[in-house]
Amino acid sequence: MGTRGDQDRSRAGATRTFDGILFDLWGTLLPFTGESERESNIAEVARLLGADPETFTSSWLDSIEERCLGRTGSLEETVEKIAVASGGRPTPVQIRDAVAHRLRFCRDTHDRVDPILTQLDALRAREIRLAIVSDSTEETVRLWPDSRLASRFDLAVFSFNERVCKPDPQMYQRALSGLGLPSSRCAYVGDGGSRELTGAEAVGLTAYQFRFHDENRSAPRYDEDLSWRGTTLSSPADLLAYYPRRV
Repeated sequence: MGTRGDQDRSRAGATRTFDGILFDLWGTLLPFTGESERESNIAEVARLLGADPETFTSSWLDSIEERCLGRTGSLEETVEKIAVASGGRPTPVQIRDAVAHRLRFCRDTHDRVDPILTQLDALRAREIRLAIVSDSTEETVRLWPDSRLASRFDLAVFSFNERVCKPDPQMYQRALSGLGLPSSRCAYVGDGGSRELTGAEAVGLTAYQFRFHDENRSAPRYDEDLSWRGTTLSSPADLLAYYPRRV
């Protein structure tokens, strides 16, 4: 079930419990979209803005870190800036329609959460507090309140709001502060992008790797934690067997 032996898990389980779990979002609880699907959506956004689709798509993808940090402004400001740099002169109506199209696409991805909901509910049934710690653009921030995931979490820390990305310690520490728990009492679960697993361990969290079960394998994983060698979960609910909550 994991990369460590049963004896190691049994020994750890006898001495550790978790009161909180911090989760990554993309690639962990939500699937990455395939490259062709993703680029098709971005190209259509460009066409709605009257911009060159190829130039717009390239600039959009290249700006992912800046967009996650909120440095390109609001979603409306971002699509306008990239459209103008790609030969477009979008009107307010075109910007409105392009943003709506983009949000519909992202909402569809947010809806692909059925495989994970029962596992999160099992963790919450043990009164384990849950937080999201995610490098995300404004699309995710806007859609989060209506997401079916949102009700399962005590709080969400998004890079767009915080203006820092993982593995910056502030991302984890702000979630821990919100939960009111020390890092020694919490786990971190992520797919391994953004060097998030080593970053979590650096602030005292116990890190585990988990990847959404039907994740598109062609999706790029930014700044992957290639050197990390820890336990891989087959399900977030595995943590109930490894580290059951104290009674």
